[in-house]
Amino acid sequence: MSIFDRLFRIGKAEANAAVDKLEDPSKMADQILRELRANYQQAIQGEAEIKALALSHRASELQARNKADEWEHKTNQLLDRIDSKELDEVQGNDLAAKAAQAHADAVKEADQYAAMAEKEESAVNVMDLKIKQIKDQIAQTEERAKMIQSRAKTAEVSEKINKTLSNVDTDGLLQTLNRMDEKASAQEFRAAAYAQLEDSTLSTEQEINKVLNTGSSSSALDAIRAKRQLQQAPAPKLLNKENDAN
Repeated sequence: MSIFDRLFRIGKAEANAAVDKLEDPSKMADQILRELRANYQQAIQGEAEIKALALSHRASELQARNKADEWEHKTNQLLDRIDSKELDEVQGNDLAAKAAQAHADAVKEADQYAAMAEKEESAVNVMDLKIKQIKDQIAQTEERAKMIQSRAKTAEVSEKINKTLSNVDTDGLLQTLNRMDEKASAQEFRAAAYAQLEDSTLSTEQEINKVLNTGSSSSALDAIRAKRQLQQAPAPKLLNKENDAN
């Protein structure tokens, strides 16, 4: 294998790889559908043209057969005149022969038109089957295109999500969360330690006052109870003036 053949093969492989990357399932499905619809329109147009030719040739055939009938009728008229001695036999036979030849030419022409029309009608029948097949293919392709587009969209979204998730360091995130948990615990321990340290730095007098203030503090309920007891206590009896005088 020459170096040029090898280079050509490499270039062909690279080109195919580039084309494969450019092919989008949804876009390719739409393109295939457009091509099928274009083929369908072309087939319809071609069939219409062939049908028009067949109709034209059938009309020409009918005209030729009518013309043949006229020449046959004229030939019989000439022969009748020859038989009735109304026309010279030599002259009449010559005219009858010409009329008969015109009749034969018209029949031949009609047959030619009929043959062409039959071929065209046969072609139209074949095209009808092809057009029906293309129409069925279009319907099937429309359904498949919808499914391909849906699958491609799902695959695209899934690919993006999976690509994003693949870039996420889950273990790293959990490790970071564990470190934050440890930091929060350390802060709590430090706060508790500072509280204990504050109590240990109080002077004796401050510590005594703290205890006394804590013990002397009363709740709102205790205050209300004390007030009720004062209200419910019996009033002191007053001594009579006489007793005072004695």
